[in-house]
Amino acid sequence: MKIRFARTVTGLLAATLLLSIGVAPAAAFPPAGSFVVVGKLQQKLLVSTGDVVAHLASLPLPVKTVSVSFQAGTTMQQHTYTGVLLYDLLNSLGPIFDASVNNDKLRFYVSATGSDGYQVIVAWGEIDPQFENKGVLLAFTEDGQSLAAVGPRLVVPGDIRGGRYVTGVVSIRLDRVAPDAIVDLLPLH
Repeated sequence: MKIRFARTVTGLLAATLLLSIGVAPAAAFPPAGSFVVVGKLQQKLLVSTGDVVAHLASLPLPVKTVSVSFQAGTTMQQHTYTGVLLYDLLNSLGPIFDASVNNDKLRFYVSATGSDGYQVIVAWGEIDPQFENKGVLLAFTEDGQSLAAVGPRLVVPGDIRGGRYVTGVVSIRLDRVAPDAIVDLLPLH
């Protein structure tokens, strides 16, 4: 069965979203070699990493290359990554913010989960150009080599340690923090 999740704005990227999905009840999701972008978005994506790598130069989103260094354990690592800014990817899918809430987008966060279950969080305010504007990247190549076999990597430039660098990303999710119940107890005027 063919499933297509995308909208016209993502142009060629939408063309890369065709994946054959088995109907077996024990099948892994997302399918091997792919990742999902879900959450509080108008559109969701199921993307083949190999297709993105094959069409990286012609994606409808700006492609960025960054060189980073970070500490991994007791050693320093230096790499060059190419991919798309997390902000650009999510923004193209229509984040669902409440315009009636002052700076509602600052209540949002992005979780990235790797194929090994490793998960990290990036606050929306970190990636939004109106706030920190950190160039967090969803990378599809590392040092010129395709990441299609292992999946994309979340790259967080400026982090001293590589703890938020997620290898083999299978899920990117935009969510809003839960309301703080203590607010109901405050004497707000």
